[in-house]
Amino acid sequence: MGCVESREHAGPPASEPLLSAYNTQDSALPMSSSMGQPQQQAPLPISGSALPSQHVRLILERLPFKDAEQFHDWLIGVHVRGSWHEFLRDFLARNALAPEPDKTKTAQLAKDAINSRNPKYLVYHPEKGAWTSEDHHVRFIVTVISDNLLHKGLWTESDWKKKSIDIAKAIYEVLSFLRATALSTEANPPRYED
Repeated sequence: MGCVESREHAGPPASEPLLSAYNTQDSALPMSSSMGQPQQQAPLPISGSALPSQHVRLILERLPFKDAEQFHDWLIGVHVRGSWHEFLRDFLARNALAPEPDKTKTAQLAKDAINSRNPKYLVYHPEKGAWTSEDHHVRFIVTVISDNLLHKGLWTESDWKKKSIDIAKAIYEVLSFLRATALSTEANPPRYED
């Protein structure tokens, strides 16, 4: 796992046409606007108390957080944010409506990639030209787990050996949550005044 580096500064380029306005509160990355308006910071569209109950349950059951506030702090921290920005830039910005791959299969692929130290997903700048949706999802899971095992200590090697599939599935759910949150902030439903 030594070939993974933190993706703290892997934010989406300002030229991305879709979802580029998604950002975190503490990030200094520039934001673009589809209307050519000045760049501005967009707040993270979640708060510790406004998480859906399904995700609060996920937090308490599958991830080692005491409450939604700790989860929120982790989401906007460097051990998730870089991987999320990479996923946004390299996949979601161009494929916002792509269906999510099968959770069990994707979690298994992520577990196998980490255990085998597969360079396809672990190198700092992988060649993604022929990647599928599943590959991008596996990359996110692998990098978040690796960064949190290596740098943050969110899980121990023992945790990983005992609960690797559960951990990979939990990170898949985190990605699903981030996707849903990003898409909901992009949606501009018509107003009655229009």
